[in-house]
Amino acid sequence: MRALATFMVIAALGGALFLWQKRNEQKSAAAAETAQPTPSPRQTYEHDWAKHSLDTTRSVIGKIQQQRKDDDLKDAVGRR
Repeated sequence: MRALATFMVIAALGGALFLWQKRNEQKSAAAAETAQPTPSPRQTYEHDWAKHSLDTTRSVIGKIQQQRKDDDLKDAVGRR
């Protein structure tokens, strides 16, 4: 009988904690939606995450390559 009572108390506390967390999550989600400053340049869709990742990687690689070229030019000018 004690085991059943203990189980019921723990289940009630767990359920209350779950409901409390869901309510706070909904409130914070509503606040976060209104606080977004600017949208991303291209909206990422649910099924487009892999392409977005590849595009991001490609742009970062391009920036790094350009920066290295610029650094090489600066080094070449400095050696003269």
